[in-house]
Amino acid sequence: MKFSCIRFAMVCVASALTLSATSLMSAQMTTQVYVPPSALVFHNLDSLSKAQVNWKALPTFNKKSSYTNKYTTALNLGTRICDAFVAIQGKDQNKFADMATTVAGLSGKLNANIEQSLNDKMFALVKQGKWTEVRSMLDDQQTTVKEKLNRLDKDAAILVTIGGWLEGLNVVTKSLASNYTADATGIIRNPKLVEYLIGEVNGLSATAKGNDLVKTITTKLGEIKTLVSVEKGKPIPQESVKKLAEISAGLIKDVEGAK
Repeated sequence: MKFSCIRFAMVCVASALTLSATSLMSAQMTTQVYVPPSALVFHNLDSLSKAQVNWKALPTFNKKSSYTNKYTTALNLGTRICDAFVAIQGKDQNKFADMATTVAGLSGKLNANIEQSLNDKMFALVKQGKWTEVRSMLDDQQTTVKEKLNRLDKDAAILVTIGGWLEGLNVVTKSLASNYTADATGIIRNPKLVEYLIGEVNGLSATAKGNDLVKTITTKLGEIKTLVSVEKGKPIPQESVKKLAEISAGLIKDVEGAK
C-alpha cells in the first residue's frame, strides 16, 4: 500500500491536481490513483489561492503521544506526520521539532522505532534553514516507518495513512473554506482516491473495524466521497468545501482527543 502524508497522502491531500508530465512521473501512484507528494499539494494550494496560505495557523500541532490502543495511536501518528510537513511548509522550527518528537514517540508505541540520531540531524538542518533537505529526510523516515509497519501490523499501516490523509484534508479544506478559489478545489477533487481509501479501511481486520473511532471514520469517508464527486472539470462548490472542512475537523478532533 502507498503510505504518505499524506505521501501524506497529502499521506496530507493527495488528489487530482493538474500536473505536468514531469510531476506525474514523480507522483505516487496506487493503481489508477495519483497521490502527489505533500510538498506538491501545498505548493499548488499556495499558487491557486487568492492569498498565501498561513500554514502555521491551520493544524493544532498536538503533542500528545500516549493512547490506549494501537488503532488510535496509528491514526494519530498519521496526523502528526502530516503536521510535520505543514511545519516544514510554514518554516516553523519549533512546531517541526514538536511534531518530529511526537512522531518518534507514536512510532515507538507501534514498535516502529525512529533513531534519535535521525531527528537530531533534521533539527540541525532546520536551524540552518535547509528546509528542502529536512523534507527529504522526513520522506525517507516515513518510508522506513512504513516498511516496519507493513511487516509488523497491516492494520496500523493502513490507519496511519488514513490519519495522515484526514489531517491533510482538514488543513486544505480549512484554508479553502475561508479563502475559496474554484480552481484550487481541484486539489481535493479525487473520488477515486477516496474510494481507494474506503477499500483499505474495508480490508482492516474485524477487530480494527470494530473500533468505535474507525467505525465513525468509515461512515464519514462515504460522505466525503459524495462531496468530492463532481463532474469532470467542474469545481467543488464552496458549500461542499465548507462541509468537508466541518467533517474533517470533527474527525481530527475525535482522533486527537481519543484515549
